[in-house]
Amino acid sequence: MMKPIWIILLMVMPLMAEDLTVEAKRLHLGKAGQFEWESFKDRAVDAERFERRFEAKANAEEHTLRIWQRDVKLTWPVLLNGRKLGTLVTAETALESLLAIPAGALRDGENVLTMEPPTNLDDIEVGPVLIAAKSMKEVMIGARIEVTVTDEVTGEGLPCRLTLTRKDGALQPLRAEPSGDVAVRIGVVYTRNGKAQLSLPPGEYVLHAGRGMEWSVEKTALSLSAGDVKPLTLKLRREVLTEGWIAVDSHIHTLTYSGHGDAKIEERMLTIAGEGIELAVATDHNHHTDYAPSAASMGVAERFTSVIGNEVTTKHGHFNAFPIQAGAPVVNHQQEDWAKLLPEIRATPGVKVITLNHPRDLHGGFVPLGGVHFNPKTGKHRHSDALDIDAMEVITSGAMQSDIHLLYRDWFALLNRGHRIAAIASSDTHDVNRFILGQGRTYVAARDADPAKLDQDEVWRSYQEGRLLVSLGLLAQVKVNGKFGVGDLATGIGESVEVEATVCGPAWAQADRVELYANGILIREQKIEDDHRAGEKARVTWKIAKPTHDVHLVVIATGPGVKEPFWEIPRPYQPSSKTFVSRVIGSTNPVWVDADGDGRFESAFGIAQRLIKEAGGDEAKLRESLKRCDEAVALQVESLMPPR
Repeated sequence: MMKPIWIILLMVMPLMAEDLTVEAKRLHLGKAGQFEWESFKDRAVDAERFERRFEAKANAEEHTLRIWQRDVKLTWPVLLNGRKLGTLVTAETALESLLAIPAGALRDGENVLTMEPPTNLDDIEVGPVLIAAKSMKEVMIGARIEVTVTDEVTGEGLPCRLTLTRKDGALQPLRAEPSGDVAVRIGVVYTRNGKAQLSLPPGEYVLHAGRGMEWSVEKTALSLSAGDVKPLTLKLRREVLTEGWIAVDSHIHTLTYSGHGDAKIEERMLTIAGEGIELAVATDHNHHTDYAPSAASMGVAERFTSVIGNEVTTKHGHFNAFPIQAGAPVVNHQQEDWAKLLPEIRATPGVKVITLNHPRDLHGGFVPLGGVHFNPKTGKHRHSDALDIDAMEVITSGAMQSDIHLLYRDWFALLNRGHRIAAIASSDTHDVNRFILGQGRTYVAARDADPAKLDQDEVWRSYQEGRLLVSLGLLAQVKVNGKFGVGDLATGIGESVEVEATVCGPAWAQADRVELYANGILIREQKIEDDHRAGEKARVTWKIAKPTHDVHLVVIATGPGVKEPFWEIPRPYQPSSKTFVSRVIGSTNPVWVDADGDGRFESAFGIAQRLIKEAGGDEAKLRESLKRCDEAVALQVESLMPPR
């Protein structure tokens, strides 16, 4: 006979001898008649707020409140007898949250514990809720794991991420040492050199070790009894070969200088090294942060090159600028006119690259690629004359879109309009764990032999030339006629064009589809059978007829999202749908196909202008010309034609 859910929960959230049960069951808190996500649609709400009255004795010493929680997106204050103990952890992953109950906070007789809901809808799950007659420090000890993580080939210790869960997948509170070599959150430890001593209660656990999308993830089950000290060595393998490409996260924040999130600058150095990022761009809000001193003091300077940048955060959009010379003045973020703002950013000493960040996000009532500002079909932007940017985020892992292809369609429209803007991915992380650094990342064509001494001039040229790959768990590459890659102008095209697409990824991420787009229009697709292969997952060759005019070719590969806590993909930041389908993705930037052989690339917008001029007002002649053109050109013609 199946056990009730509350018994199962107590089995995976073991009681300590002195624990007092405030709530044994798992509860769904939310607003009756409403639901945040489709998964909550048909689930009854137990309450809008949590309130439990219970009998206890006054505590002369610190006790600990233990709360199992999941799907917490907003702030839920936790109060005991009207006294605020703290808040639930803002994390969607299942975990146990610990809050200290100060001496004297409990009273003899009846006590009241509440969790107050936010104003906005936030469906969450909580319970069991327990009180341990121990301090928080004492709750997180009882057994120990001495972990060593090494490179399987060299045997050297590796900066990495350790993720510890209970058998049910909930992140486990723990302590980690040496304190100067680790960054610790509930169930997660980043270690400087692969070594860490983890203290935790006796129980059944699962430990994962990994270091970003190029490496394997090693998993081991553990059973710990009181007093156990278990040595554990895990070996990681490089599964995705990226020679000639460097891993970049160009959107990184710290609590120290951005003022929100939870990652102090010292902790940030460990997350950069632990996720295998080779070039890290500091982009605190309206601040020029230099990681170099902190990277040196934390002992990870040899692991990556750091770059001073700035997220110029305005009411009319967020723009990253990098690299920036030390001591350069900070741009006036009160400026809202792009025609003035972007030249000011470009004039900042040192700046080579400007990116438009999370272009579909709403901040201060403004969406850079939304509303009246942008036509997603024709690519016409209200501020097109001022749109002096080098790249835009099509993937921001800390601010995902409900439709993972939405920003790609926007980008294709801008390319068709004639804008030379590269696609990039980044994390926009402000945290140690809630949003994983480098989950969204860009691969930049550059020599990568020594990540601490990258040729930055080569890096910035690749940004400007579009020699970039977009990655969220997968890596896609493309070759046209066997020799032209991303950023290249493919010339000497014959009667047909051969396009080779390669999809790579680690064993723990799967690909199930690869697609080829010409001027943003899907022209070829192929299903992928991926049985968790490491490295190359698919190599597909398509032959297409020679285009009648110049086109840009882009390959996009996708697959089912990673749902395990060691690399769980976040839900959308500002969802447009209550249904969430998690996906991994990898894409190329364009190969520019010179179909007419004139030695240059002509955009769909340029072609449209030329066709209209050649037609000389003869609509029949124009329509006849359009029969030989694709949808992208037709849309551009439509946008230029006066209304009938």
